[in-house]
Amino acid sequence: MSEQTGAAEERHASWLELFFDLTVVAAAAQISHRLHGAATIGQVAICAAMFYAIWSVWTATSVYANVAGEHTRRRAVLRTMLGIGVMAASVPGVWPGLLPDHGDEPHGGSRTIAFTVAFLVCRGIAAGSASRDGKVIGFWPATQGVMAAPWVVALFVPAETAYWLWAGGIAADLMFSVMGARNPKAMEQRATSIRRQQEQEQFRDRLLRRLWRGRHEEAPAKPPLITTAQVERGHLDERLGLFVIIVLGEALAQVVAANTEIDWDWRVGLASLAAFWLLIELWQLTTLYGFTPAPRSTTPLEPWAALLAHLVVTGAIVAMAAGLGGLIPEAGEHLETKERWYLFGGLALYFVISGVAGVIGRVRLRWFLGWQIPCLLVSVLVAALGHSLPAYGLAVVAAAVPTWFYSYNRLVQG
Repeated sequence: MSEQTGAAEERHASWLELFFDLTVVAAAAQISHRLHGAATIGQVAICAAMFYAIWSVWTATSVYANVAGEHTRRRAVLRTMLGIGVMAASVPGVWPGLLPDHGDEPHGGSRTIAFTVAFLVCRGIAAGSASRDGKVIGFWPATQGVMAAPWVVALFVPAETAYWLWAGGIAADLMFSVMGARNPKAMEQRATSIRRQQEQEQFRDRLLRRLWRGRHEEAPAKPPLITTAQVERGHLDERLGLFVIIVLGEALAQVVAANTEIDWDWRVGLASLAAFWLLIELWQLTTLYGFTPAPRSTTPLEPWAALLAHLVVTGAIVAMAAGLGGLIPEAGEHLETKERWYLFGGLALYFVISGVAGVIGRVRLRWFLGWQIPCLLVSVLVAALGHSLPAYGLAVVAAAVPTWFYSYNRLVQG
């Protein structure tokens, strides 16, 4: 995709980037816990919006580091880590009026303000860092800006209205990135126009210094000329895959935590083993196929499409984590409808993305007919009609579905 392709194959995540990823663990844990306690569609929507906000901060910072390489500004990344930490700590109290039995919490709306301010500041840090380096990031323009107005206005309206403003801000954010990335010529023209303006200003400044200040006067430091950033695809794929692994680790922590607070019997043991196996299979699919769960092909997703797919896949895993956290304590009972939908709805979303990636990658028809479509249908059917199965039975089914999905690699491809 660029002249840096060879270098991208050699580059791996830095220690700074791996340290930065640790903040995702805390954020995913808080959102999964909040999702488990959600009782209405509005509360689920707020959880989804908060996950997008945290994901977008991580993405903007990771994309900036991708194009900056060894010149990544360490202080900017560390400040963003602090911001994500504030966002994670704020999650339980964001819009307390929408929380069950939390409408009169002592912190009121302070956590909402903290979350919103931290989000906007973190996005601003990534945008400022890329601009100071003279980069126009056309493959994901949201790295260099955010529509702040909906988020700010939401602080001054009722909670039932605020999440519609958040939805509008998220939609605008995604549309800006997708439309900009799909029109690379416009981004290049913008970069060229800014660069020419910079060159003219620098020429004028040099001329004025010679005429009025003398030729030997030391010139001030020049800002870097604007250039169009090139994605290092190997590094980006690795970063997105690592994020998936981190979220899977948080799901595993949910299973372990659920086992620390209940009495063990064979139902709990079976459900826990099935949950553990489910996460193993999702990990194996990630290591085999990458962050998009479809067989490898010669037609990779464009960076903007890969980032959208990554958003859905990681959100699906967070939903599955919430479902598993509610399933283990109820192993011998019938699972609540919402917990069942978290688990199998998350699996369904996972397989939807696999289907999209498979179409783009031109995977063989047998994979769709024998693996992807059956796994998607089973997930949807159990989510909708699986109320008669005990929770441990649902866990076994949930583990069996990705096991079959993974078997394609061995049965067909050898």
